[in-house]
Amino acid sequence: MIPSVFLSKLKETLEKSGFTKPFHKVFDLMAGTSTGGLIALALSVPLYRTNGYLYDEQGGISPHKLPDLYITLGDKVFPGSNRFVRKAIRQIFTSKYKADPFYLILKDLFKDCTVKSALTNLLITSFDMKSMQPVFIKKRPVASGGDADPDYFMVDSALATAAVPTYFPPAYVCSIENPANALCLIDGGVFCINPAMTALTEARKICPGCEYFILSLGTGTQRESYNVDKIKNWGSLSWISPWLGVPIIAAVGEGQRISTNHMLKKLPQVTFFRFDTELEDEKGRIDDGSRENLGYLKEKAEELVRDNMDQIEIIAQIIIQGNKVIY
Repeated sequence: MIPSVFLSKLKETLEKSGFTKPFHKVFDLMAGTSTGGLIALALSVPLYRTNGYLYDEQGGISPHKLPDLYITLGDKVFPGSNRFVRKAIRQIFTSKYKADPFYLILKDLFKDCTVKSALTNLLITSFDMKSMQPVFIKKRPVASGGDADPDYFMVDSALATAAVPTYFPPAYVCSIENPANALCLIDGGVFCINPAMTALTEARKICPGCEYFILSLGTGTQRESYNVDKIKNWGSLSWISPWLGVPIIAAVGEGQRISTNHMLKKLPQVTFFRFDTELEDEKGRIDDGSRENLGYLKEKAEELVRDNMDQIEIIAQIIIQGNKVIY
């Protein structure tokens, strides 16, 4: 919800200046992990307004419709999210939610479109539990090695990058070229919760020696505080317990997010913008699809926009002034 509201406001700011190009004609590369991967796919899917009200007439889901999409997802993908205790107990023994409702929504959004049919270059992260290797689902130019990249259905790619361990089962996904070899894919956030550095690496392959403009969007953070007295006697169950926020994953993710932002701000030839907001305790849970929680996230996103309108205006002007290559 937070990056969706932000992107909608950026689009509105551009439109007020008479700039109407869709984002897939502005950004030469869109990268995403988990829900960010879903947004990147949504903005670049080669479907047009004639296929439904969500789509832009120039292709892709309209940024103005992304918040509506997440309202639909929240209600249907996380049924019974208000039954927190029962769901948390289930999460110890199996996936907290079934993937079927999520798949059906994604299938309706992406139809039979493939990643290589996307309207701009893409980088979607996932992790294969069979080979224990990162998987980068890509669309890139032939000159940058794109002819060697396997192709995947967008619906499978979205399901794979968002298959958060303990929340959803792994996604068994085959490339279009090799339907007999299924990968066992989980959320790319286990190794790349912030894909901005990975995106820069790919951008350098596509356009060596360019100046790079990076817009990086977060989904809200919660800074838990753990002191020695609290965690010194923790065993394995406490470190991975859902009711404590899965502390080991939270620590790994927060460290990766902060280090990536720090490095990108120091690199030459890189203009880096990062936007995120801090959420209150017990709010903004990943699987709380209630209208109350979505409303809270929307308010936090609007607050983020208000606090950063000067930066949004700067970004809009960078885009309007027409850098020949924008990443």
